[in-house]
Amino acid sequence: MTFSPDPAGFSPAEQLRYARHLSLPEIGLAGQAKLRRASVLVIGAGGLGSPALLYLAAAGVGRLGIVDPDRIELSNLQRQVLYTTAACGVAKVEEARARLLALNPHLQIDVYPEAFAPVSAARLIADYDWIIEGSDQFAAKYLVNDACVLAGKPYVGASIRAFSGMLAVYAAPEGPCYRCLFPEPPDPATIPSCAQAGVLGTVPGLFGTLQAHEALKLILGIGEPLIGALLTVDLLTMRFQKLKLPRDPNCPVCGESPTIRSLAETPLVCAATVDLGPGDDSLPWLSVAASRRRLELRWIDVRTLAEFVAGHVPGAIHAPLDQIEEFAARIGPDDHLLLYCQSGGRAVRAYHQLKAKSQGQLWLLRGGYEAWLNDRVDE
Repeated sequence: MTFSPDPAGFSPAEQLRYARHLSLPEIGLAGQAKLRRASVLVIGAGGLGSPALLYLAAAGVGRLGIVDPDRIELSNLQRQVLYTTAACGVAKVEEARARLLALNPHLQIDVYPEAFAPVSAARLIADYDWIIEGSDQFAAKYLVNDACVLAGKPYVGASIRAFSGMLAVYAAPEGPCYRCLFPEPPDPATIPSCAQAGVLGTVPGLFGTLQAHEALKLILGIGEPLIGALLTVDLLTMRFQKLKLPRDPNCPVCGESPTIRSLAETPLVCAATVDLGPGDDSLPWLSVAASRRRLELRWIDVRTLAEFVAGHVPGAIHAPLDQIEEFAARIGPDDHLLLYCQSGGRAVRAYHQLKAKSQGQLWLLRGGYEAWLNDRVDE
């Protein structure tokens, strides 16, 4: 049946808002009505999710869902363009909803201030037509992939690092999934976190915009979505490559004989846990304030040389994590050491490596160098 929308279905204000869409033969009233009826779940409201959400909202996608457990931090603002300095400390999903409704009040926006987890993944995926994966954690990337494959829901996934990234539409009918490209999660110890590796703010900006662009193409049924293709971009050289991405018949989730048939069978390994911060309260954590009162402490920075040169606690000794065993040989029995990295995770690894070899006493800085910086900002 041919869909013939009534222009009266769009208010005069909406017709003005979407005028540049309505004048495109590929979109018009029928396409704009498709956008209004569509629902998109955006998993991760950070560097990728921010521009994706802004453009989906501006385009008039009728229902948006936002999944993110975090609160806005000052270090987010270099790339997460949805937020402002005044919003630091506010839950990302709540601020995102407010900013998006200010941009376009004709939307329904549902927020989920939680991590995308196996217990809720199937339910969240089922409630939306299309998915955008903007997580910075490998566990979430694999979970989104498996949930979408099992639910038969295509999604737009992107990965970024420093000055480059890649993008594809995964889990589409007859198309490949993320595991066709990377069957198993990498060893977390081999993958630097965003805080460790760094990223130029425009990189997630570009890829998040491209994710929204691909989602709009899927909703509208126009163009050639990146199904069976992988777009890679090196933004230092401005080299764009579009590579074929075939479906793997031996894929553990979408192949001919899958070994993953439910989310309970999804092995979750998260690289970000290597550097997420103080999650184990059994360890000897010290706050920044408590650390300043301990004058006997020697501050040990276990980050990379580039991070250390960019900024460190005054007087700190640089002992990068990959050289921590060499540093251990120089520790005396009366040394009192305070280990820190960017946010806490690498300091935990250093602590476990030093604990067996050190006769001195070890502590860890809760929140890492970012906590020390935040304390200085508040002064």
